[in-house]
Amino acid sequence: MLGVIAHHWLPTAWRGPLPLEIGLFFFLTLSGFLITRTLLYDREVGERSGSGWRWRQFIYFEKRRMLRVALPCYVAMLFALAVGAPDIRLHFFSYFSHCANFHMAYLEGWPSATAHYWTLAIQIQFYLLWPIVVFFTPRRWLGPVFLACVAAAPLSRMILKNHFPAIHHSEAMTFTALDYFGCGALLALGLHRGMIAGHLKFNYLAWLAFASYTFLQLGPNYPHSLAGLDYIKQTLLALAFTGLISSTLAGIGGICGSVLDHPIMQHIGKLSFGLYLFHTPAQLLLGNLCPWLWGPWMVGAWQILQLLAFSLTSWGLAYLCWKYLESKPPLHAPHIRELPAALPHSPLT
Repeated sequence: MLGVIAHHWLPTAWRGPLPLEIGLFFFLTLSGFLITRTLLYDREVGERSGSGWRWRQFIYFEKRRMLRVALPCYVAMLFALAVGAPDIRLHFFSYFSHCANFHMAYLEGWPSATAHYWTLAIQIQFYLLWPIVVFFTPRRWLGPVFLACVAAAPLSRMILKNHFPAIHHSEAMTFTALDYFGCGALLALGLHRGMIAGHLKFNYLAWLAFASYTFLQLGPNYPHSLAGLDYIKQTLLALAFTGLISSTLAGIGGICGSVLDHPIMQHIGKLSFGLYLFHTPAQLLLGNLCPWLWGPWMVGAWQILQLLAFSLTSWGLAYLCWKYLESKPPLHAPHIRELPAALPHSPLT
């Protein structure tokens, strides 16, 4: 999340060659894992509770997602409208119907202050469709269906690049992100069926995938014969992320674990969704209130003052979002006739 903020706030000369927005794709993979794990648990509960469970669990899941994700998202979009974000004013229906990603895919550039909403649109679409996939697919077909989703993403990227030149941002199309969701879903399914978190061979595979992704990302002069591998580059990254998630579930120790356990990092994690929602509209708010922050003297070291103003404003908005929208108590589970005697741990997502 901090990498995404740096990508949007820092001058180009300060960013370096690293893809700071890589956190977006980790978030999609993590969502595929967490949501699938939750849905598999809900399916287990439903199948042991009697008939009619699918739509009951589906409605319960959607209510949770709407309160946890969609409500803060709508508030953030209303805030963007209020502070003058131009694209959402011109295309408000695309944003509020959670189809902004398809609209942005055809733009030559990214819209000011609302570019990051393409990932939120994909998330909402995923929340609407994925429960149907998990609840209605026969158990023996879950793995093949998830694998098909992974394979569909690089195939769609190839088709879009070669046959749809009007689409400038293919990554904003929902089906090109299916390898992130699919890899996360496969990890959730594997753990649900008894796979051990942090399995050594799986970790080796993830490291190999990450090394291959790094070569393709930072080595633009690789032979022409390897150019087609660009289409699977993001799939390799998704596979590397699943290894990271698996290792994390096995426990994080040492310095890294201590850093993540620090109260400051915990606080940033708590506010991360609100920071993501408001960090670019916050710049427009400051542009209306403090236009001098964009004066010609705001270069070099003076930009630190500008970044400090961005940070404090975004933190305040994110804190209000967490306190009044995100920290509400969860919904009660739908009524079921009986609970199973033993089920895997239910994640609090």
